[in-house]
Amino acid sequence: MTDLARRRFLTAGGLIAASATLPGARAARADEALNLRMAYGLPRILTTPYEAAERFAADIAEASEGAIAITLTDGRIRLPASASEGSEADAAGNVPQDGQEDGQEDGEEDALESSTRAIEAITVAPTPEVLLDAVGSGRIDMAYMPLDSLHEREPALAFAGGAPFGLNARQHQAWWEQGGGRESIDEALARHGCIALPCGGAGTPMGGFYPREITGPDDLAGLRIRIDGIGAQVLRELGAEPQAIPAEDTAQALREGEIEAACGFGPVDDEMLDIHTMARFYHAPAFWQGTANFHAVINLQLWRAMAPARRAIITMAAQATHQRLLARYDYRAAPALRRLVISGIELRYFPQEVMQAGLAAATRVHDDLARRDALYERAYRSMLAYRTDALLWWPVAELSFDSFMARSRGEP
Repeated sequence: MTDLARRRFLTAGGLIAASATLPGARAARADEALNLRMAYGLPRILTTPYEAAERFAADIAEASEGAIAITLTDGRIRLPASASEGSEADAAGNVPQDGQEDGQEDGEEDALESSTRAIEAITVAPTPEVLLDAVGSGRIDMAYMPLDSLHEREPALAFAGGAPFGLNARQHQAWWEQGGGRESIDEALARHGCIALPCGGAGTPMGGFYPREITGPDDLAGLRIRIDGIGAQVLRELGAEPQAIPAEDTAQALREGEIEAACGFGPVDDEMLDIHTMARFYHAPAFWQGTANFHAVINLQLWRAMAPARRAIITMAAQATHQRLLARYDYRAAPALRRLVISGIELRYFPQEVMQAGLAAATRVHDDLARRDALYERAYRSMLAYRTDALLWWPVAELSFDSFMARSRGEP
């Protein structure tokens, strides 16, 4: 078994069962500490979102004056096997929820029960499916992860990001806050015992690295390409052969000839993944993902049991993290792209013929999923309604200004 195959076998196993328990320091009253664990669901090599997750936890600790402590656990770090000291769990392993008085009758609903919940040791980066199950079942409290890669488990989660020919970063935030986006994703996640807060924007991704320039739709036929999420279905409609390969294994898969091309993220992260040393043509944009987002996924019972003030602190920290990460990606993208070009990659744009074929393929994928899933249909129709208005307004001021500045480079 090759190293790559062995890693995939372990990852497919996800969380390896162990006789471990979650540290039990749970909040009995609103003024007592709440200790939570948040799994990091992205490749550790991607330092930019990891730093954002660390800052998210630090902001919450500072704003709550230490009342909420979030420990970020890397996918390759084994979680502690014993409950933390100072737990106020009773003999059955239960603790009262925020604001609940001691001595309430047995059987009364306690959403923060079982502070010594069983969890498993994580020895490899877990899949999004594994993390969703772990958070929903209460085996871990939270996870920092993208949600749109879970669309096969829950189709409507495709709209947690920009979706194929969907919305860009600004537009997606508007739809999330004002157009019903939050409600659609909340409904989808509630089926799995979770809730999520946007906690990191990354903007529109690049379209990936290719062994040759893509000059028309026919160039995608039979192309073995690393891609996940709903974008894989769109490229399959165009004749490509999508491969589900962990992002951190992409360079090795290219080196070994398992794949020919790879859809990554953007210049900042793609440079770290070292994909550019294997395939030289770097295409834009990722028309199958208008914007990339990361989320703080939280156990729903845990969230509902928190005092409102604590939910507000976590929500505001997530909002700040979302904007800060998007700003960081925007600021770092040009220097990273410049380094990639200097290293020898050739920047290309997908021709209009490919974009039009992609739009037709994406529409077929959307329509098919909408026929089969009622929540997907509601989310899709909601997004389309706002997209129509956004595309009416966007060219008037934003696009006209951006287009002039891009052409002139700001030089008179």
